[in-house]
Amino acid sequence: MKETSAEIRWQIASKSASSLPVLYTIILRDYFGEESDRIAEEVWCHAGSGVSELATGLDLATDPADRLASGLLEILQTLFGTEFRGEILDLSSDRAVLLINRCPFLLRSVEFGRPTPAIFHPCMAFCVSATETLNGDYSVRFIRAMCMGDKNCELRVASKEYLDKCS
Repeated sequence: MKETSAEIRWQIASKSASSLPVLYTIILRDYFGEESDRIAEEVWCHAGSGVSELATGLDLATDPADRLASGLLEILQTLFGTEFRGEILDLSSDRAVLLINRCPFLLRSVEFGRPTPAIFHPCMAFCVSATETLNGDYSVRFIRAMCMGDKNCELRVASKEYLDKCS
């Protein structure tokens, strides 16, 4: 058997992993219609709540907001591949913005020829759950999403206190 480099194995694994939310969405929607969004959210909420061990292993900072947003991006890249590309805008100690300009979930959805808006629910559930698992004082709000037709994804990572004031 031919030896495959660790880099190539990781690329194959991350592409497979980024296919999961899309495949779940396609299959669940085929069986359950739009009710499947709730089921997909639950699955990916549980997946997001399991990131603590990964964050510890990667020695990720979870405070202040810009470091938490950076940690979330690193987790997304580690689990789903470097096709996740973005940048962090540091607004203050209690809020930051994660701008994503390339998303493997969107790429897989296009490859599978399925409508992209359905992948919003699994992604949102994962990101909210992961953020709150990493630091229970923070949460995330999606301001824009590429799968919903926007130019990029914009996730506001902020203290729950700040988010409550804005609601």
